[in-house]
Amino acid sequence: MSNNMFVLFFLYKSKTNSKGTTPIFCRLTQNAKRKQFSTGIYIKDSTWNGQAQKVKGTSQEALIINSNLDVVRLKLNKCFSDLLKEKPEFSLDDVYNRFTGNDREYKTILQAFDYHNKRMKELVGKDYVQATYDKFVVIQNHVEAFIKHQYNLPDYALANIKLNFLTDLDHYLKVTKDLNQNTINKVIERVKKVMKIAVGNGWIASDPFLLYQKKKYTKEVVFLTAKELAQLEKFRFAQDRLVAIRDCFIFSCYTGLAFNEAALLEDKHIIADDNGNLWIEMIRQKTQRPIAVLLLPKALAVLKKYGYPNITGTLLPTISNQKMNSYIKEVADVVGINKHLTHHIARKTFASTVLLGNDIPIEIVSFLLGHSKTATTENHYAKVVKGSVLKHMSALSKKMK
Repeated sequence: MSNNMFVLFFLYKSKTNSKGTTPIFCRLTQNAKRKQFSTGIYIKDSTWNGQAQKVKGTSQEALIINSNLDVVRLKLNKCFSDLLKEKPEFSLDDVYNRFTGNDREYKTILQAFDYHNKRMKELVGKDYVQATYDKFVVIQNHVEAFIKHQYNLPDYALANIKLNFLTDLDHYLKVTKDLNQNTINKVIERVKKVMKIAVGNGWIASDPFLLYQKKKYTKEVVFLTAKELAQLEKFRFAQDRLVAIRDCFIFSCYTGLAFNEAALLEDKHIIADDNGNLWIEMIRQKTQRPIAVLLLPKALAVLKKYGYPNITGTLLPTISNQKMNSYIKEVADVVGINKHLTHHIARKTFASTVLLGNDIPIEIVSFLLGHSKTATTENHYAKVVKGSVLKHMSALSKKMK
């Protein structure tokens, strides 16, 4: 295959219209093969310089047309150059389709989401968990609803997306969907990820979101204090169902296990070390990272209450996440804890009150929580860490007096 392609502009005189203007055609030539198409530009025959392949004169119209022809030539040569790098064999039709964008299978943002989500779904159980895939499906639905609301369209072309797409999406999610800024930032991060995939696959020339700065949002960490935790442990409930809910919650307060891990915990996950200490060793569902947590006495006491080690299958009462979060609110009301409790608060309590409150270093806390980065832990628990620093510095200050 020749590494050269020739671009020629000419008047297609047999297609002169009733207004007396003739279309400028473009002809591509390579290896004695031709491909020609209309540029969509019509001019009077007398204004065309065939040898120079441009409109005569220096009028504004002539300058605009000649500039457009130069752009067409540059784009065609770039398409040809790109295809030379990508494929050992290709035709002039391929060059033309690349030029017009018709070689792109994915042209819209929802099509890009379809591509991403389909591939992610195929990797559920391998590289991703079902919950991660489900989040991207929800986000695609948010984007689809936004496009219909903002543009009155069923989908939106990737080539037309500009930076304000994200600022308008932020406004829509805040005003129409009533989402908080932290959730909105997560939505936008995932939209940006899909757009980067579109750029990487050549469906769009550049990333329109490159300069986007997400709005800052500091989420307050809610957890039980040592006093509230002790109050919850000692409370005597009249209903057995609330006892089981409380016990499962307390177990995660002393292990940091998320609901999915706690619900799947079995005897095989309890490992004794050489010194006889018991450890929980399993894979965290959300990140697929291994976690190892020392089984503290209060957590072990909960397991023994429900039959450990003389039990098969899961070690804790079987409760759905929906019922857990519904009943734990009832538990808080009965006990007199004035906080909006969910099972996730148990994990926050483990990090804040049980670990950081007892001067466990942040890097160990990060490991026990199964965070992929220590920075994640620091960002979430900055205030708690600051409180621990204050305690130590105050003690030091007293010694120096």
